[in-house]
Amino acid sequence: MNNYDVIIVGGGPCGLLTSLLLERMGVSSLVIERHPDISIHPKAMGIMRRTGEIYRQLGLYERMRAADLTAKEPHDLTIWSKGLTGEILGRTPHVEDADAVTPCVRFHAPQPHTEAVIAREINASRIAKIVHYQQVTQTAETEDGVTATYVDRDTGAETTVTGQYLIAADGARSEIREKLGIQVQGPGDLGHFINTYFRANYGPLLTERKALLYNAVGADFMEFFVSVNGHDLWLMHHFLEEGESAEDYPEERMTQHIKQASGQPDVPVEIISILPWVMSPKIALQWRLGRFFLVGDSAARLSPSGGMGMNTGLQGAHNLAWKLAAVIKGDAPESLLATYESERLGAAAAISENSNNNFMEIYSIVECAMRGDWDRAREQIANSRRAGSLLGLDLGLRYESGAFAPDGSDAGTRDDPLNDYAPSGRPGERAPHLWMSEERSTLDLFGDGCALLTTPEGDRWQAALDSPDWPLRGVLATKLHFIVHPGFQAQYGIEADGAVLVRPDGYVAARVASLAKSGTETLTTAAKAAFGG
Repeated sequence: MNNYDVIIVGGGPCGLLTSLLLERMGVSSLVIERHPDISIHPKAMGIMRRTGEIYRQLGLYERMRAADLTAKEPHDLTIWSKGLTGEILGRTPHVEDADAVTPCVRFHAPQPHTEAVIAREINASRIAKIVHYQQVTQTAETEDGVTATYVDRDTGAETTVTGQYLIAADGARSEIREKLGIQVQGPGDLGHFINTYFRANYGPLLTERKALLYNAVGADFMEFFVSVNGHDLWLMHHFLEEGESAEDYPEERMTQHIKQASGQPDVPVEIISILPWVMSPKIALQWRLGRFFLVGDSAARLSPSGGMGMNTGLQGAHNLAWKLAAVIKGDAPESLLATYESERLGAAAAISENSNNNFMEIYSIVECAMRGDWDRAREQIANSRRAGSLLGLDLGLRYESGAFAPDGSDAGTRDDPLNDYAPSGRPGERAPHLWMSEERSTLDLFGDGCALLTTPEGDRWQAALDSPDWPLRGVLATKLHFIVHPGFQAQYGIEADGAVLVRPDGYVAARVASLAKSGTETLTTAAKAAFGG
């Protein structure tokens, strides 16, 4: 019987990223995937800045951006038009003005590329492994761990493996979640769609209207085109009417729909693959049950309106991985694992609400267009709530409770929580980015254990870290960093001799405004409270 620290069921982006994050912290894992290889269908493509920061932490940011359309030339986020190439009704710009608060940009990369980059790293590892075309048939929790049995879908050979914990990253219809009896909550089905991946050389026809997403509407159709490579590879989401199913749309019929909506019936269309999907946002009411954890769509399936689904899952994996590693290595008590749900479930609920609102906005615009009220459609497009930076949603999510020690400071309010973001060193928030040199950010200090940030005047903090009472060792080992930057104290909310303790995932765990006023024991107490020591 093979033994691993963590068993991961599901080899999509979230399962793969969890494995790689664990591997970087010396924790072994086995990823069991039922498909024969990584995805070929480019489903999720939008990468938010916070996700980019995770890739940067892993040294993968530039490789991920290699497939990015926006890195090569400017693109709008969305164009609404009468058909793909017809009259433009409005544009939603791709706003990217965040260089003062993050070293990363939003970008557009197909899911197969994302999976391939991560899988390549895992395959080079000695302690992480991926097995494909394997179907998990049974899982169980034992007195001191978990077991999983899977069957080779080609040969029928059966294998049983053991681990300390199991992560269900097996999608929105997670069989493991259902077997655990974990309930989900959501607004119900909002629509059934067919996602068609196809080849058609529309690029030369769209040189003056480059966008990532094209909402093509007409008097009797609405189709959503997504650019995969900016030239000849596309996705089209087709809405199924009540009573219709994917079987009603063979390749020939779908090809005709594509040609009609494109307004270019003479351009050849080659269907590559077709996937049906249901827009049914649902959030699991528990993200942990015993030694089982839910990650990605198994934990929260979001509406794709806004492109936050995969991002939310990846950021959840980032939150969970270091906590699992700390507990497995004996550097933190098991109680730390409860903070995964307390932090990420609320964050997913807030993001899901925004995605649902995006969908209702799109639905309203489509309704106007299909009844011929083009003026009202133009007005709604011009006032789209998506026409902003989304920094509040992307970088400004605050945890209400979890693996941090509140310092009594006021979180403050934001006029526009969706777009407004004020960097803060307050515990429970993302530690702010500051350029320390031309290429090095404060964010580059995070990931390898914990980081304690102070100015050169705070050198006495090292004594606290060297003390036998300092609780963080091993995976959570703390390194002192002296930040020389004119905006550091104001951004992090400390005096010259103050300090901020940052977790491996880049969130603030504790803050002491002044050493002289509080003493080193204050930070030690806060660190113990944050990590359950």
